[in-house]
Amino acid sequence: MRQSRQCRQACQRPARNGSLPFRLAGMGLLIGLLSACASRQPPLYNWETYQPQVRAYFQDEGGDAEAQALAMEHNIETARAANQALPPGFHAHLGLLYLKIGKDDHALEQIESEKAAFPESAPFMDFLLRNTSRASTPGEADPSGPQPEVSAPSSSTSAKHGNSGTGKS
Repeated sequence: MRQSRQCRQACQRPARNGSLPFRLAGMGLLIGLLSACASRQPPLYNWETYQPQVRAYFQDEGGDAEAQALAMEHNIETARAANQALPPGFHAHLGLLYLKIGKDDHALEQIESEKAAFPESAPFMDFLLRNTSRASTPGEADPSGPQPEVSAPSSSTSAKHGNSGTGKS
């Protein structure tokens, strides 16, 4: 059998209905999806013992703070060895544990570390630092604490003395 010339030309050229761009786009999408699934990103933070320690702290109402602090210190060493960052709140929680066991200098260091690692936590860390320093030095006046109430004269007192509430006698 002999093929006609038109039939051979039709088989050799691509279809003109526009399906080739769709096929190429589909293949590109498939390759992109497969390559995205193949490469797995490492975690951004080293969460090793942080979440279990926080959970234990709140479930056991503090539990053994010293044991928790030791576990978190071990987590710091593990993260450093793996060249990983510690998650937000890690240093602050470790500072809280240090305060609980009486290591105030270590606590202040951890709170400062949290502030340096996560600048968005600075207002809260400053608040903790102010309260920590106030707790360690009793007897200082609290500039942001409650002020003595100054009550304005009541309307009945003003009426007895002839004041109309303007402060003039």
